[in-house]
Order: sequence, then structure tokens, then C-alpha cells
Amino acid sequence: MIDIAVDGLRVAHMAAFAVGIGAATFLESQLLRRFSGGIDAEGLKTLIGGHKLIRNALLALWITGLGLLYVKIFVLCLGFTAKLGVKLGVVMLLTGNMLLIERYLIPEMSAREGVRLRDIPQAVLGRFGAVAGFSAGCWGSALLLGGIGRFRTMEAFEVLGVILPLVIAATIAGAVAAMVVGYKPNWPRAVLIPNP
Repeated sequence: MIDIAVDGLRVAHMAAFAVGIGAATFLESQLLRRFSGGIDAEGLKTLIGGHKLIRNALLALWITGLGLLYVKIFVLCLGFTAKLGVKLGVVMLLTGNMLLIERYLIPEMSAREGVRLRDIPQAVLGRFGAVAGFSAGCWGSALLLGGIGRFRTMEAFEVLGVILPLVIAATIAGAVAAMVVGYKPNWPRAVLIPNP
């Protein structure tokens, strides 16, 4: 009976993860397309709807993940591994990122509805991109933690040695990409035709 319950929790956990990473990937690709010219109402609607779906997926990840953790430690007596600790940390980062998107990114972007990207200050675009990159790095890390069996036998610092550089690189790449997309060169005007 316990095997059926554990399998059910695993399937629910994987389904929640699939919805979360799928929604995050779809949302980021849609926003890149929609906001390439500027922040519009349809893009904001997509952002808010996708964010709600990701929030529900994260809630399901917490419920099923804590259920699996309880079964592994207290029912099956398997102990708490470094991989489990890092997984828990990544889900905490994803939750923090979700709150950051909800409390900072969505209100900041909504306040700039109708504004072209090239008219938004580079520092603001960098922050927008950093949040998106951080999200991508965390979801990618969660995918690696769930898919690579070798992490089970590694120490926490070894797992973090793979995960942290990935999250940091994705955050930096997101910030740089957003600033490049919104870059407006301030070249001096060349005099092509002399005034008569």
C-alpha cells in the first residue's frame, strides 16, 4: 500500500514540475516575442495568466515534495541526502523568484504598459532580464536534480558546484540579453548631405 502512495506522490510531483517548467518556458518565449517592440496589454495578460499557473504548480511541488520527503525519511527510513537538501533549496529559490515576479516584476511592467523597450532605462531592463534568467536557471537546476541520478551519491558542495554556476550564469545572461534587446545606440548624426 505504501508503494502505491509513494508512486502516486512521485507522479503528482513530476506532473507539477512538468506544468511549472512548461509554463515558465512558454511564458518566457512568449514574452520575448510579445515584448520585443514594447510592453503591451496582451503581453501583460499573458504574463499574469502564466504566473498564476506557475504559482499553482509551485504550490503542488511543495505539497507533493514535502509528502515524499516525509515518506522517505520517516516511513522508509532512507535518510536525508545532500541531493534532497539542494532540491529543497532550489524550490525555495523558485518560490522566492515567484514572489519577486509577483511583487516587483508584474507591477513594474504594468506601470510601463505602452512603453517601447528602447525607451526603458537599461538598468530597469537589466533587472527584468535578471529575474527571468534567474527563473530559467532555477527551473533548469530542478530539471537536472530530478534527472541526473549521480547527484544522489554526491556531497552537497559538489551538487552546489554544478547548480550555483548554472543559476548565476542564467541570471547574468538574462540581464545582458534584456539590455541588448532594449539597447538604443546614441550615435552622433552623420552629415550625409551638406546644407545648401
